[in-house]
Amino acid sequence: MSSRIHLYLERLSLDELLYLEQEIERRKLRFRREYYVLAVQTEQRLLTTMRGDQLHQVTREMRRHINECTAAGSGVQLAYSPDSSLLLFRELKGAVETSTRLLTGIADVNGKLGNGTSIGLKLGLASGEDVLAPGSVRCLRSSALVKRASQCAWKSPSGALLIDDRTAQRWEPRQDPMRLPIEIDGGSVFRVVPGGMKTNSFDAEEDRLKDFLNLAVSRSISTLKYSLLREEARDTSGSAWAKPVARAVINIEAFDSQSLKNITFTTKCALSEYAEHVDRIRRMVSDRGLGLVKHEEASIISA
Repeated sequence: MSSRIHLYLERLSLDELLYLEQEIERRKLRFRREYYVLAVQTEQRLLTTMRGDQLHQVTREMRRHINECTAAGSGVQLAYSPDSSLLLFRELKGAVETSTRLLTGIADVNGKLGNGTSIGLKLGLASGEDVLAPGSVRCLRSSALVKRASQCAWKSPSGALLIDDRTAQRWEPRQDPMRLPIEIDGGSVFRVVPGGMKTNSFDAEEDRLKDFLNLAVSRSISTLKYSLLREEARDTSGSAWAKPVARAVINIEAFDSQSLKNITFTTKCALSEYAEHVDRIRRMVSDRGLGLVKHEEASIISA
């Protein structure tokens, strides 16, 4: 079939080729939609720095992580490699959900890889009308959205998301995007924190957690282990109307090879808030390039 098309094109005149190109562009307008393109790039070039025996594991874990996060945001994958991937969404909400999961869950990926491997993600998000289809290399090469999203990801620091001007106008809350002193294709670039946690009860523990994570980094600890335990509250009020409220206990530990003992961090919260607490902790661990693995004896907590 391809050889027949080639022979057919060889017989066309220049005017006929120009007409054919215009007709293709006109018919492509039927598939023009409003899209959000999310570019995902790794902080280090894995294909050139990783050993061959580790590359297969990195590729498998990164593909699984990106696929799970993309499915959670109802998106599709345009292209994938351990170094750079492109994801397509029809709604901003799905792109934000996927970005949040990508940045939060990279600590678990680093924990599975081990061997001191630390992967940081840089994200870029662009929106606008375009003609895009999964599996079409030609669409990717000619897409202005793909180019803009890739440039945002390339300029993004590790663990951050940069968005273009058009996406910033649709972002909620409107005051969250912070304008940066850089431009891409003559347009402004903004930095945002996707899926920012709104739990206030964690603020008192945040400084203590930062000190714990900074200590782990200073002791060259690459992987932390966490567990979730349910703690049944005791009724000490003596009131017939008061009902004891169960709490979640979040414990993080690591082995310090210098002092030859474990260092731990423990925090407690209501069961209704434990998911946000865990996501906040995973995000802070990811920002420092540390790995995170779940303890075998951890409980499955449900509110």
